[in-house]
Amino acid sequence: MEVHKHPHHVTHKKKWGEYLLEFFMLFLAVFLGFVAENIREHYTFRESEKQSIQSLIKGIASDTAQLQHVINANVKVIHHLDSLVQLRDADLSIKENKRSFLTHVLIGFSEDWYFRTNDAAFQQLKSSGTLKLIHKQNIVDSIFKYETLNNSVTSQHEDCYWVFKESVLDFKHSLNTFFYRDTSVMTYSLGYDNSGIEFKNVDAVQIIPEKVKILFGDAALMAAPDEAYVNLMQDLLSYGKRLIAFLKKEYHLENE
Repeated sequence: MEVHKHPHHVTHKKKWGEYLLEFFMLFLAVFLGFVAENIREHYTFRESEKQSIQSLIKGIASDTAQLQHVINANVKVIHHLDSLVQLRDADLSIKENKRSFLTHVLIGFSEDWYFRTNDAAFQQLKSSGTLKLIHKQNIVDSIFKYETLNNSVTSQHEDCYWVFKESVLDFKHSLNTFFYRDTSVMTYSLGYDNSGIEFKNVDAVQIIPEKVKILFGDAALMAAPDEAYVNLMQDLLSYGKRLIAFLKKEYHLENE
């Protein structure tokens, strides 16, 4: 009986090149999977960063809008405080002098317009760790500079409020303040950009002469820190506008 030999036996061993090819294909598959995962993770981080920056921009924009109003209000207050100081030697028994005195006192001692930052987005950036994901150091530095300026404004606000609070006590002791609620004596409407005060019977307002002179010194004490407060807010407003433009450019948000 004739026996036929098969050229390819089932126990045929692979050549080293085949092993190398299989290893390379396996390595390539793992490597590409790793690259894909890195790309996905990078994209997720960048999207999270961009969304956080968008929220930050909205917060800064809210600050700038409020700052402009508060600056205008405080400039008006400073004007009335300075005008009040100019009346320190005036005869307040004269009706027009008394009317001017009361107007300057009511606006200067009654309007405590203060800036309150909308920093929720920044606090979220810090607490969530997203701040660490920002890929450019100059962006991080610019954001922290805004916070530093913001903190300076807040600190000055506290100084202004302390002086204001102490001065208001003198104001209450120097005038009979019933007229605040008596529309037969005056009408009183205050706002960010204008004040409406109309005296219908200025003679009805009682001034306590021996106590009122201290108000002139209070006015000078209030005007000085308030002026510094305005200057700091103007710096923050200017920088905030530049920061918004910078962040929009860096994250290609110019049209949003």
